[in-house]
Amino acid sequence: MFSLYKTKSPKETIELGKRLAQRLSGGDTILFFGELGSGKTHFIKGLAQGLGILMTIKSPTYAYVNKYPIPNPEFRDQDSGFSRQKAKVFYHYDLYRMSEGDDFESIGLDESLADLQAINAVEWSDRLEGRIPKRCVLVHLSEIGKTHEIRIEFLSPTLLEESAIETYYEEWGTPLNVRKHCRVVTHVAMTVANAYMRKREIVNTNLLYVGAMIHDMARVCDFRSMERSKFEEKITDKLWKKWNLLRETHSGKRHAFIAYEQLKSRGHTEIAELIRLHEADLLGLEPQSYTTLESKILYYSDKRVKHDSIVDLAERFRDGRERYGSGDTPDVKNLFEGIEQYCLELEKELFRGLDIKPEDIKPITI
Repeated sequence: MFSLYKTKSPKETIELGKRLAQRLSGGDTILFFGELGSGKTHFIKGLAQGLGILMTIKSPTYAYVNKYPIPNPEFRDQDSGFSRQKAKVFYHYDLYRMSEGDDFESIGLDESLADLQAINAVEWSDRLEGRIPKRCVLVHLSEIGKTHEIRIEFLSPTLLEESAIETYYEEWGTPLNVRKHCRVVTHVAMTVANAYMRKREIVNTNLLYVGAMIHDMARVCDFRSMERSKFEEKITDKLWKKWNLLRETHSGKRHAFIAYEQLKSRGHTEIAELIRLHEADLLGLEPQSYTTLESKILYYSDKRVKHDSIVDLAERFRDGRERYGSGDTPDVKNLFEGIEQYCLELEKELFRGLDIKPEDIKPITI
């Protein structure tokens, strides 16, 4: 799944490149696809500026590669929310004159792609054929009239393919009502994400979409009570036995932490961390844990959905108090009051400068 951006001038394309640079760390590779005049060079100029490189950036069409030192490898870490590998050098490749079967190793490509202290930008990446790294950012640029359309997609083995969503639902026996809830949360999350993309903010939609779709995959493990007759689907003896075994195996754990453990153990660390954070407040973590845009959007979106209906925050917390608050201790009540206040502040933060308001998020039919 890609994020879509539109720019109307070289300046806007450069600015988008600068914003992507803030999401990069050592070992990252950005692969560019697009015809002549589609804006690749301007975007790469923005990348370089975002990395603090002040030298003039030119496409190395005849030299194949230009190398630029990154002057301050740690300057990008502030307020980013990402744990970064230092990047000390920026390589800019232009493969326009290369063809399938050419010796890519002779221009140093293989070596720099493997360098965990390098960031690589590769123009004309279609020449690479089957050599695309498993972890990279794909940037497709096209010119449509006076507008440049730019598609950005994050690829990583630590993410999870969209095709795996149903597999996880089946593995965990995720009830139909929980799947509906996840779909509505995803709708809210992607509505907010699209507003950020219109603002030309970088959003990892691969991460956000899949994370939202499976954030409650293990929800059956911590239901307060289980009544067979209250589920939408027909509960077979086999499914009922499976649910009870899962509840017994993971007794005492929150569903977000259960999903986190399972996904992390399979190498899907980015999705695992995002799902853990959607319930971080109940796992004893501070609100400061929500530092990435994706984690803030998912956390907020989950709070906007009651069952499978989009509601405002006041209704969501009122419903929570009505259903669960009667037996709460003073400490628990204080916790939820703090969560409610944080959510109200987060809503203001998220929608500041967007072209939509919280009430503009429309319901969907599941």
